[in-house]
Amino acid sequence: MSNHRGIKMASGEWKIVLEEVKEKFDTVIEAFDMVKETLDRHKEENRKEHEELKGEIMSVKGDVGILRTDVAVLRTDVAEIRNDLNDHRFNTELHGGKKGKRAS
Repeated sequence: MSNHRGIKMASGEWKIVLEEVKEKFDTVIEAFDMVKETLDRHKEENRKEHEELKGEIMSVKGDVGILRTDVAVLRTDVAEIRNDLNDHRFNTELHGGKKGKRAS
Protein backbone atom coordinates (compact mmCIF):
# COMPACT_ATOMS: atom_id res chain seq x y z
CA MET A 1 0.00 0.00 0.00
CA SER A 2 1.12 3.48 -0.86
CA ASN A 3 0.38 6.68 1.00
CA HIS A 4 0.42 9.80 -1.17
CA ARG A 5 -1.26 12.84 0.36
CA GLY A 6 -3.26 10.70 2.64
CA ILE A 7 -4.56 8.32 -0.06
CA LYS A 8 -3.94 4.66 0.62
CA MET A 9 -4.22 2.26 -2.33
CA ALA A 10 -2.82 -1.09 -3.17
CA SER A 11 -0.41 -1.27 -6.11
CA GLY A 12 -3.09 -3.09 -8.14
CA GLU A 13 -5.46 -0.16 -7.62
CA TRP A 14 -2.75 2.27 -8.73
CA LYS A 15 -2.24 0.23 -11.88
CA ILE A 16 -5.97 0.46 -12.62
CA VAL A 17 -6.00 4.23 -12.02
CA LEU A 18 -2.91 4.72 -14.18
CA GLU A 19 -4.41 2.57 -16.94
CA GLU A 20 -7.59 4.70 -16.89
CA VAL A 21 -5.51 7.91 -17.04
CA LYS A 22 -3.50 6.46 -19.93
CA GLU A 23 -6.73 5.58 -21.80
CA LYS A 24 -8.01 9.14 -21.30
CA PHE A 25 -4.72 10.57 -22.59
CA ASP A 26 -4.89 8.21 -25.57
CA THR A 27 -8.45 9.44 -26.26
CA VAL A 28 -7.33 13.08 -26.06
CA ILE A 29 -4.36 12.40 -28.37
CA GLU A 30 -6.62 10.60 -30.86
CA ALA A 31 -9.10 13.51 -30.81
CA PHE A 32 -6.24 15.98 -31.29
CA ASP A 33 -4.93 14.00 -34.26
CA MET A 34 -8.41 13.91 -35.82
CA VAL A 35 -8.78 17.68 -35.43
CA LYS A 36 -5.30 18.21 -36.89
CA GLU A 37 -6.13 16.01 -39.91
CA THR A 38 -9.36 17.94 -40.47
CA LEU A 39 -7.53 21.27 -40.26
CA ASP A 40 -4.82 20.03 -42.63
CA ARG A 41 -7.46 18.88 -45.12
CA HIS A 42 -9.28 22.24 -44.95
CA LYS A 43 -5.97 24.05 -45.31
CA GLU A 44 -5.18 22.09 -48.48
CA GLU A 45 -8.69 22.66 -49.87
CA ASN A 46 -8.37 26.39 -49.18
CA ARG A 47 -4.94 26.48 -50.83
CA LYS A 48 -6.32 24.78 -53.96
CA GLU A 49 -9.33 27.13 -54.05
CA HIS A 50 -7.01 30.12 -53.63
CA GLU A 51 -4.85 28.95 -56.55
CA GLU A 52 -7.94 28.45 -58.73
CA LEU A 53 -9.24 31.94 -57.90
CA LYS A 54 -5.81 33.41 -58.55
CA GLY A 55 -5.79 31.76 -61.98
CA GLU A 56 -9.27 33.06 -62.75
CA ILE A 57 -8.25 36.58 -61.71
CA MET A 58 -5.22 36.41 -63.99
CA SER A 59 -7.47 35.26 -66.83
CA VAL A 60 -9.87 38.16 -66.23
CA LYS A 61 -6.93 40.58 -66.14
CA GLY A 62 -5.83 39.22 -69.51
CA ASP A 63 -9.34 39.63 -70.90
CA VAL A 64 -9.46 43.21 -69.60
CA GLY A 65 -6.17 43.94 -71.35
CA ILE A 66 -7.56 42.62 -74.62
CA LEU A 67 -10.75 44.64 -74.17
CA ARG A 68 -8.74 47.81 -73.53
CA THR A 69 -6.85 47.23 -76.76
CA ASP A 70 -10.11 46.62 -78.62
CA VAL A 71 -11.62 49.83 -77.20
CA ALA A 72 -8.55 51.81 -78.27
CA VAL A 73 -8.84 50.40 -81.80
CA LEU A 74 -12.56 51.21 -81.88
CA ARG A 75 -11.90 54.78 -80.75
CA THR A 76 -9.39 55.18 -83.55
CA ASP A 77 -11.86 53.72 -86.05
CA VAL A 78 -14.65 56.02 -84.85
CA ALA A 79 -12.35 59.06 -85.10
CA GLU A 80 -11.44 58.09 -88.68
CA ILE A 81 -15.09 57.58 -89.61
CA ARG A 82 -15.95 61.00 -88.13
CA ASN A 83 -13.19 62.61 -90.17
CA ASP A 84 -14.36 60.81 -93.30
CA LEU A 85 -17.96 61.88 -92.66
CA ASN A 86 -16.95 65.49 -92.05
CA ASP A 87 -14.81 65.48 -95.20
CA HIS A 88 -17.71 64.01 -97.18
CA ARG A 89 -20.14 66.60 -95.86
CA PHE A 90 -17.73 69.39 -96.61
CA ASN A 91 -17.05 68.18 -100.15
CA THR A 92 -20.50 67.07 -101.20
CA GLU A 93 -22.43 68.97 -103.83
CA LEU A 94 -25.64 68.68 -101.81
CA HIS A 95 -24.43 71.36 -99.47
CA GLY A 96 -23.26 73.53 -102.30
CA GLY A 97 -20.04 74.42 -100.61
CA LYS A 98 -21.85 75.60 -97.46
CA LYS A 99 -20.25 74.59 -94.21
CA GLY A 100 -22.33 71.77 -92.88
CA LYS A 101 -22.76 70.41 -89.47
CA ARG A 102 -19.60 68.68 -88.25
CA ALA A 103 -19.84 65.21 -86.74
CA SER A 104 -18.48 65.10 -83.24
